[in-house]
Amino acid sequence: MDGDAGNVTAISLPEGENDSLWAVGVCLAVLGTLAGTIGKQMVRCSRLAKERRKQKEGNVLLIAGLALQIALNPACDIAGYAMAPASVIAPVTGMDIVWNTLIAPCSLGETLTLRRLSSAAIIFFTATASVFFRQINEVNWSAEYVKHVLLASRTMIYGLCFIAWFCFNTFVLMKYPDGSAVRGFSLGATAGTLAGNMWCTKIVAVLLEQCLGGNCTAWLHPVSWIALAAAVTFSTTNLYFISLGLQHYEALFMVTVFMGASIVTNSLSAIVVLAEMDEAPWWKLGGYVLCILGMMAGLVLLTEGEKDPTGGGSGGRRRERANLEEVELSSSYDVRDARDVRFDLDARAFGAATSPLD
Repeated sequence: MDGDAGNVTAISLPEGENDSLWAVGVCLAVLGTLAGTIGKQMVRCSRLAKERRKQKEGNVLLIAGLALQIALNPACDIAGYAMAPASVIAPVTGMDIVWNTLIAPCSLGETLTLRRLSSAAIIFFTATASVFFRQINEVNWSAEYVKHVLLASRTMIYGLCFIAWFCFNTFVLMKYPDGSAVRGFSLGATAGTLAGNMWCTKIVAVLLEQCLGGNCTAWLHPVSWIALAAAVTFSTTNLYFISLGLQHYEALFMVTVFMGASIVTNSLSAIVVLAEMDEAPWWKLGGYVLCILGMMAGLVLLTEGEKDPTGGGSGGRRRERANLEEVELSSSYDVRDARDVRFDLDARAFGAATSPLD
């Protein structure tokens, strides 16, 4: 595919060296998902530690968890995207769901309900299945082509839709009360869609790879630095929302929503912004879209299951803990009242015993 915007040439991936690079890129992406899962669970552990009034331990866990998500996870993502197409790396990030499902019941003592397990399985398997519909064509990236991509009408429409989605979550869904499944979904989905905008990470990774190979001309153009700024913004702003969500909702719920939304956004941006599926036959594009819809269905199934306050949802457990705290607080006041009454009676008896006889 030849284009006027830069030297754009569709190339088929060769069998030898590029296949091994794909494998290395996928392995690095998997390592990044493990680091991200551990980081998110450490954020959740920090909240639990603070609830047990272990402030110092909670602060250490929070800092360590954020560090894993800010440093190691993005580094693995950038390396992975430099070696493999975004449409291949995007589904691999579903391993985060697997790690979380396996580890959270042990590390956090959370309940793995049938609905949670089913939702995680649907999201993971549909994400994995989408790999088989990937397109094996790439383009030669340059600063001119990056500019062409960013100014394309499809990218503009994508950006407007994303802004509308972000505002809807911020000003509508997040206004639901704490403990609400809708608010929890909004926090996780907002964080996931921010993190899932990996199209800019893909651009930065490829341009960095070119620079390491001796061709740094792309970094002489402002558009490359704009892509870098976008990558840093998306990779850091999502931490606020996911950390806030993990402070109030269980990891089995939040991480699944986060990763599902991230994979969906990543896959959509690979189609719309990076145009990786433009040369794909109809059956590949149709299968890829069906996999994305399957991931969305898994998110809906998970969120619906969290709405029942007695069905193991995060909100239900929070209300149970609040009620228990109220009972304990009430009991403590009852004990204080009983002590005050006893003290008053003892004082009166003492006064009667020491009063002079008439």
